[in-house]
Amino acid sequence: MKSKFKGSIQLSAIGDAMGWMTEFERDVSGINKKFGVERIEKFYNWEKQVGGRYYGFIDKILAGSYSDDTQLTLSVARSIRDDGTIDNERFSKLELPNWLYYARGGGRTIKVAARKINRKSASWNNNYFNFKIGQNNIDYRDCGANGAAMRILPVALANIGVFEKMKSGIISNSIITHGHARAIIGAIIYGAAIDLIIHYTKEDFDAIDFLTDLGKTVKEKLALNKNENDWLNDWIEKWGTGWLFDFESHYESIIEEVLGQLRGLFIALRDDTDYPKLLSDLGCYKPETKGSGTATVLAGIFIAIKFYKKPKDAILNAVNSVGTDTDSIAAFTGGIIGAIYGDDIIPEEWKNIQDIDYLGKMAEHLYKINKGDYNSHSPIVMGNAHKTINDFEIDGLNKDDSFFFEPIGFGTITGIERQPVLISGKYALIVDIDFESGQTCRFSKVCNEKDGYASY
Repeated sequence: MKSKFKGSIQLSAIGDAMGWMTEFERDVSGINKKFGVERIEKFYNWEKQVGGRYYGFIDKILAGSYSDDTQLTLSVARSIRDDGTIDNERFSKLELPNWLYYARGGGRTIKVAARKINRKSASWNNNYFNFKIGQNNIDYRDCGANGAAMRILPVALANIGVFEKMKSGIISNSIITHGHARAIIGAIIYGAAIDLIIHYTKEDFDAIDFLTDLGKTVKEKLALNKNENDWLNDWIEKWGTGWLFDFESHYESIIEEVLGQLRGLFIALRDDTDYPKLLSDLGCYKPETKGSGTATVLAGIFIAIKFYKKPKDAILNAVNSVGTDTDSIAAFTGGIIGAIYGDDIIPEEWKNIQDIDYLGKMAEHLYKINKGDYNSHSPIVMGNAHKTINDFEIDGLNKDDSFFFEPIGFGTITGIERQPVLISGKYALIVDIDFESGQTCRFSKVCNEKDGYASY
């Protein structure tokens, strides 16, 4: 079982890293132009423009680097208590806002939520916010993408076999950033799929049986237990204040939507429908729904179970579903495949995934929590200092400098790069940190040019 925990975490990260390479391509020609191949099957070095028009710079991404999906998965893992519950205060007030300093690939909603949680009036169960995309005003209650589902794998693994506890943890962590039922339900379904599939062996797994079991129990598993969670009652009451409809009717409507989609998965599996057709039916290729919290989870489940006999192909099919939210779908696919097979199936050429040892160490920690080994040594490095990359008012950093970054621990600078930006008198500072815990991060900030720091 420990191998399944490691496989789930590591293959989720592998799917994320590979899918990140294809996430922004519209068709195969873009992959060919960037990587010289028709289909991604391994890691490559690549580049991405980040930071916007005026403060943007080129992020030179090393082969095997993962994105925000895995970064926030690790943030959640560090927030799991020894009894399997999640410390949402830690995640919301420490992990999430500090993630902004080293975020890679994060979407607009999750970044806005991370900034908004820093308000004194905000708390993990009261982070209502709004923001604009062009001329459109987006409310927290409209946020139904997969930014919650993509990070909750540690909650699921720590609570395998205790589903109600798992569900409570998933909902409570999801609402920190996303208020739409589609985001919350997608996260619960992913947890339910992991909880069910991890008990199968590859020899006795049957895709139809699994999907039937998931479909039969999903409505019961999605039910809200308001009587056991006072925080949920308070959150639901706040949700409906000044809104057009109440949360519970909204939530029930998304359950019915998902039940219909699950029936579609069953028919597609029974009739051996090509997976791109199923992804299209789910809306995964439409710009307005491609990142849906439910559709992407269901897409990942479908690809994983359709191709479970060829686990490598399952992940690669998700990675190469160009035009969809490939990094998240491939991460869901990888998490499920890993829960069936364990880490033994990871090909040698995929073992250069960023921080593979740290990913394995965190998975083992979650396994010990699940087994009740509360006295096991945690791989999480804690401390009282509050120094972050933002403490450096000027660029006075040097290679091999050490400092403490509270969410992750002590680290050493292994690389520094300075790039010009469009705004005169400023430049981008990019700093790579290797932490003693085993995680590596890239921090970036825009600095004012100063004597001694303006050469590139």
